[in-house]
Amino acid sequence: MTAITWSAELEIGIRAIDTDHKVLVSLINQLDEALRTAQPQETVGSVLNALVDYTEYHFGREEALMRACDYAELDGHHIAHEKLTAQVLEIRDSFAADPATVDGHGVLAFLQNWLTKHIMGEDKRYAPYMLDREVDMEHANALFLETLSMSDDRH
Repeated sequence: MTAITWSAELEIGIRAIDTDHKVLVSLINQLDEALRTAQPQETVGSVLNALVDYTEYHFGREEALMRACDYAELDGHHIAHEKLTAQVLEIRDSFAADPATVDGHGVLAFLQNWLTKHIMGEDKRYAPYMLDREVDMEHANALFLETLSMSDDRH
């Protein structure tokens, strides 16, 4: 059994965001698998690193699309993103420093709860602002990806 089963109930109707959410669900399910099967700490650490990286990517893209569609509640949404990012970074860093100090099952429950509630509540609220704004979103997404590419080229 997986930690989160993707369903139509979790879809917000914006393809790029739904795809990102499916990746986040997959990463949480990978963490669940790693914990349930007592995989090596390096595997759990790797999944946590991937979760941090993809969360930051997703939040950046999501906020770029919200900005392009003039979503009025972007500031509050951004604060929720910052809070989760800080929490996930803290979990990852604590695990890297001493895996025994991190309650993996507690982390998994936290992530499951946060992601599903965030999608079902916060994310579903902005979806109507994005419907019929495909051109604005495509342009914002292209600029976001270009910015990421330029940032990667500098490193």
